Amino acid sequence: MRKSINDKALEVQGRFFEALDLAIELGRYDSLQDFCNQHDFNRTKYSWIRSYLDKPLEEMRYKMIDIDALTAIVVDFNVSADWLLTGRGKMLKKD
Repeated sequence: MRKSINDKALEVQGRFFEALDLAIELGRYDSLQDFCNQHDFNRTKYSWIRSYLDKPLEEMRYKMIDIDALTAIVVDFNVSADWLLTGRGKMLKKD
């Protein structure tokens, strides 16, 4: 049985990488590799997912980011969990 990913999950992944890119731009992380190293995530997996977000599922080696990665970006960079999961509201929570 082939695993499928619904559109909502793909949107969450897109928002995750949007937040991660901002975190890198603002200096919270040096790079995707730095984020992965800090949290013991598989950098190859995350690089692959990022580069295949807009490609057909059949071409994807890795399908989904880890729930732990969602938690990490929320905790480390003050990302709104509501925005990350639903797209509602602003990306960053107020301090």
